[in-house]
Amino acid sequence: MDKFNQSIPSLLASQSTPLHQCSYLPDRAARLEFIELKDAHSMGMALFSQFSRLGFRRSGQHLYRPLCLHCQRCITTRVPVQDFMPSRSQRRVLQRGQGIHSHVIGCNELSEVHYQLYARYICARHSDGDMYPPSYASFQRFLQFSFTDSFCIEFWQDQKLVMVAVCDALDDGLSAVYTFYDPALPRLSLGTLSILRQIDYVKQQGLDYLYLGYWVPDSEKMQYKTNFYPIELLINQTWHYFDHQVSRTDVEPYLQAALKQRYRDSWQR
Repeated sequence: MDKFNQSIPSLLASQSTPLHQCSYLPDRAARLEFIELKDAHSMGMALFSQFSRLGFRRSGQHLYRPLCLHCQRCITTRVPVQDFMPSRSQRRVLQRGQGIHSHVIGCNELSEVHYQLYARYICARHSDGDMYPPSYASFQRFLQFSFTDSFCIEFWQDQKLVMVAVCDALDDGLSAVYTFYDPALPRLSLGTLSILRQIDYVKQQGLDYLYLGYWVPDSEKMQYKTNFYPIELLINQTWHYFDHQVSRTDVEPYLQAALKQRYRDSWQR
């Protein structure tokens, strides 16, 4: 663990998962570092924001980040919202979504209507993943329970709930935790609309970043994140700014340098 992790309060317990098949790159083995809060403690925004800037993500009551010795391909991403301008196709998404209204609720206000939308989304879009089949208990653990300042953005069209974005508040922006939406409305590009609306929310708050989680250059599922730029990528604990749609070719030299640094560090221990 790095120096920051060594100094975190004793109410946090860190552990590593066993090696397992990577969910993004099936031909590779993966390991995660998990940090779990003890005794249902909460975490203040300032400390949680530091973890986010170090590449951690929240899942329910856990923080996690990849800890793969021979791979650096899960790259933490964030959009510098004050520099962001929507592309022509993104402006069309915003135009089509003008009739969709949003408002903020607490995560503890999620209810059966939200779960039903979540269940339809998981069955339609992620039936091959570890969140299938959906259950109300897993829905609560994953999205409703949080140890930090979290909230949800509801999206409604004609008095019908069509999308929910779960977010974590940070001192420099917002972390997009998870979004689920009506899979029967592909024309509205709801996933893209959610990110665009969250970018606008961060701008309105006068903050700097929307954190989008991990981008994996070799994973087709993750390519949508590169549609939002400029973008900043955390590689070898350094943030790199790209003012264009980033590609695997752009980041490969940084990834190779990060691997070499990790090997050197392991040899010196």
